[in-house]
Amino acid sequence: MPHPMKSKICVLTLLLGCLLMFNPVGMDMFLPAVPNIARGLDTTSNQIMNSMSALFLGNALGRLILGPLADRYGRKPVILLTLIIFTSSAFASGLASSIEFFIFWRFIQGFAISGGHVLSLSVARDLFEKEQFGKIIANATAIMGLAGIVFPILGGKIVQLMPWQSIFWVMSIFGLTVFSFVIFSYKETIKRKNPRAVNPPFLLNNWFKIITNPVFLRHALCSSFATAGFYAYVTVSPTVLREIFGISSLGYGLSFALLALFFVISNLIAGQLVTRIGQFRLLAIGSVIVVWGGVMMLGFSIMEIDRPFAIIIPTAIYFFGIGWVVPQSNALALQPFENSAGTASALLGFISMIASAFMGFLLSFAVHDDATYLALAMLISGLSSFLIYFLLIQKILK
Repeated sequence: MPHPMKSKICVLTLLLGCLLMFNPVGMDMFLPAVPNIARGLDTTSNQIMNSMSALFLGNALGRLILGPLADRYGRKPVILLTLIIFTSSAFASGLASSIEFFIFWRFIQGFAISGGHVLSLSVARDLFEKEQFGKIIANATAIMGLAGIVFPILGGKIVQLMPWQSIFWVMSIFGLTVFSFVIFSYKETIKRKNPRAVNPPFLLNNWFKIITNPVFLRHALCSSFATAGFYAYVTVSPTVLREIFGISSLGYGLSFALLALFFVISNLIAGQLVTRIGQFRLLAIGSVIVVWGGVMMLGFSIMEIDRPFAIIIPTAIYFFGIGWVVPQSNALALQPFENSAGTASALLGFISMIASAFMGFLLSFAVHDDATYLALAMLISGLSSFLIYFLLIQKILK
């Protein structure tokens, strides 16, 4: 018979994984359909890229709002509110008849998606510290990675068999399912609500204290730059792989599932290694790996190897690296903030999403007839994360 505490931790890990799934469900499943949506809305793939930037901006704004709300009113009511917004905005995105309305509803959906990241970190920080915190986040992120395997394939198959709007009906069903799970399986974890958490002067002062904390800022930047490279791939790869290299929607879904598998394996390994070698060594190795992936892709592009493997293999390496960099950077960034984890995780996500939105905005101006701009974006992102660790974070440790 399983130990009661282990059962509770398993349920909690599953809950955190479901919250983190907002991202692969709201975005990864959508990616194989980008050319189909562009045709359906009589627009270009670059305009659909702009919808991705809108989603990132909504994600950034949502973190600033939802994090403090979770500190003030508790995790559970804010999780439920987020799920309602996610479900309704997904449904509205499927009903959009123009690119303008589509971009607007994706912005709203990005707002809701932000809650998954902010609230999962906040719930975990309520209950765990240090290596145990890093371990449960790594395991929950692995569940998200499993969703990243399933949902791109599902999205590719849906687009092959049904109209692109069906993607968003599936998102709505997912939102309703998780809503039911939270209602019946999650009990509030915040130990003490902060009645001043949404008070503007207190909030501004709190943000200032958090962002000027050197531990937070250095780890937040390390995580954000690595994440920006991930979202550069998410933004550009549907155009390059589907429209330039000619792979099918299902083929794209399968390729993204392979990348997600690397991410899952990375997080599972991290969950086992973090208590043995420590968070900092894991972070150092991961930052080297992301640079390796960026260098390899740029090398293939310079050699004019215009084949899908020249993008997918380096990206798999990059995804493996961020599975070690991002969860540990996030956990270390939040470590100083026991009583304001929601606000701190919100600010952490805000910085990450602003970096990703800016990267996506820049990439939307480029003509993507090969992988050069994508490779440069991923290399610059990975190298920035690497330099922040070895020049700033490691300096504190010495």
